[in-house]
Amino acid sequence: MTFEAARVLSNAEGLARVAATRSGEAVTAVVTALEPRADSLRPAIASLLGRMARRAEEALALSLKRATEAWEQADAFVVIDIDLEGEIMVMRRRLAAAAAPAALAARRAVALEGLLAVDASVALTRLFERRFATLLRLRMRSNTPELLPDGRPFLDLGRALREVAEAWR
Repeated sequence: MTFEAARVLSNAEGLARVAATRSGEAVTAVVTALEPRADSLRPAIASLLGRMARRAEEALALSLKRATEAWEQADAFVVIDIDLEGEIMVMRRRLAAAAAPAALAARRAVALEGLLAVDASVALTRLFERRFATLLRLRMRSNTPELLPDGRPFLDLGRALREVAEAWR
């Protein structure tokens, strides 16, 4: 298990333990203020994951185009920029608040599941960012150096994130 994957699990486990051990009138007020509708978490998670997918597709298209001209520039591949990082932080806080002990059990379950989905998607994206240049070099040296087989990237992070986002709708 990688450090990122372990962090995803420990983050969700920690929130579940906190939710199980704390009573929280103050937390209830925050959850109520943030979540006026009972069904607002799923679309918000889907929206964030959809933005991550769009950003991954844009960054990947640019990097693959750049790679055909100068493959050493692949190290500049970045999906999670400062704006997206801010959106992720806000979503994590919102989900953590919704996982509070005072929330309904079904809401806490969706919030914890959402935290796992967001954290796993971020971990996968960070891993992809760190290893993209290596994967690209290996692909270009392989027997099938095509970067866009059938018009899609040979590693399609955007499509994978989009599938996860669709599952949350």
